[in-house]
Amino acid sequence: MNTLPILKKNAYLTLLIKDNHIFANLAYTDFIAQKTYILSDTTDLSPLKFRMDDIVFNREFWFEYFDSLEKVFDWDIVDRQWKGIFKIVDFQDEEEGVSGIKVLVDDNQPFFNVIYSSLKEFSKDIALRVVDDKYMKGILEGLRNRLGYEDILWVDIDLSNFTVYRSRERVFSSGIFSKERKREREFLTSKISWSSEIGLIDSIKSSKLQAFLSLESNSDNIIDRWANFVVQTPDYISDPNVEDILRSFITIQNLSIFESNREKFEAFGRGNSAIFVTGKLAKVIDKRDLLLALIDGFELEGMFDLLLDKDNRVVSYGRNLIEASYSEDMLVIKGDVLPSVCKVVIPQINVSMGRNKVIFSGKIVSQDFEQIDIYAINPNLEILNIPYKSNKVVVEGSLKNGAVLTHYTTTDVSFISAHEGVIYDSLVVDCRIRPIVYGPKPKDNKIKLQNWSNGNKK
Repeated sequence: MNTLPILKKNAYLTLLIKDNHIFANLAYTDFIAQKTYILSDTTDLSPLKFRMDDIVFNREFWFEYFDSLEKVFDWDIVDRQWKGIFKIVDFQDEEEGVSGIKVLVDDNQPFFNVIYSSLKEFSKDIALRVVDDKYMKGILEGLRNRLGYEDILWVDIDLSNFTVYRSRERVFSSGIFSKERKREREFLTSKISWSSEIGLIDSIKSSKLQAFLSLESNSDNIIDRWANFVVQTPDYISDPNVEDILRSFITIQNLSIFESNREKFEAFGRGNSAIFVTGKLAKVIDKRDLLLALIDGFELEGMFDLLLDKDNRVVSYGRNLIEASYSEDMLVIKGDVLPSVCKVVIPQINVSMGRNKVIFSGKIVSQDFEQIDIYAINPNLEILNIPYKSNKVVVEGSLKNGAVLTHYTTTDVSFISAHEGVIYDSLVVDCRIRPIVYGPKPKDNKIKLQNWSNGNKK
């Protein structure tokens, strides 16, 4: 019996160029052998940003890039029988050839026209696409249908560009007596862009950003450290001072977007909702700091799933995941494309409640391990790990001491982590009393951040 085309072994390479980086994701599938995976690599173009012109992005540059990528992935990609002409090795087997190469270029990428034109002239074997609002609208609407979410917030946080998309299905009343119920699909966008590095460096002096810092940032030493981060955009941060500035910077960017577009965030977290986070800053910031920047920046409440896509796999293969067997270039599975998921619960807590009160208690149950009792205490931002091996994991519990989820009819929280559905790596319960108040001085913020971190189970 012949193997169905969609089940045959295949490999495909997708590149995403955004925020002065090239994100490479090579997908391999062999469904007969039940072997599928994606190899990821990131190349920083920042050292070239002062020379990003047609002299840099020539044929030699792209040949050198693909030669380097072959070594990183240990995979034959370039057919060297054609001297001076870029051809791909047709897919033969694992580590030998790909069935195609697609390059996605973000429309916010500096020197977009130069990069796009250079790739178009470089090879006819490369399929080019532009990642713009229209492209992202298709991704988000498709993900809602494919994954079953009613509401998706997409937060892309690069140093120079902050972009927020929202896709939801809104139910509203119509007719003379408002008895008719209609459904309407909405796609909303909000953006902030920085035109220069000088402005980014000077942003540390902003009174708004200062209000979120837990350190005194007026010293030349602190400013120099932030300036080095802005210029170099490293892949990781080892300086706690820069970590604090970055948390504050992301928070204030999110807050600025929220305050200018409050109506676009209305009612998020009241249904089956999810937040996808992408971008360079999402790759380098600590998980707790990211949660604080999202929750406090967008003034979030309710309950939602959080998916942190550090390798930009969802952008690269989101359409393949959505189209499934109808995809023209590659059939991928959710487990390879989607990152693990964090369940976030943000209840309303009685203002008169004292410290160290239990806000949530529950248990984690699975055939793979003994029952784990879990709890969350105010005023912590609790991060509770959820182990996973092979069998499904059940997480269930309830809010305590008057804590409630606004617009929910129950105080129970329960969900399942399983390979067939969604794999959760953690449960976050925000036990802080609202409204969240920072300041008035950095020393006060330092104490508050320490209190919010106590009892962390991460």
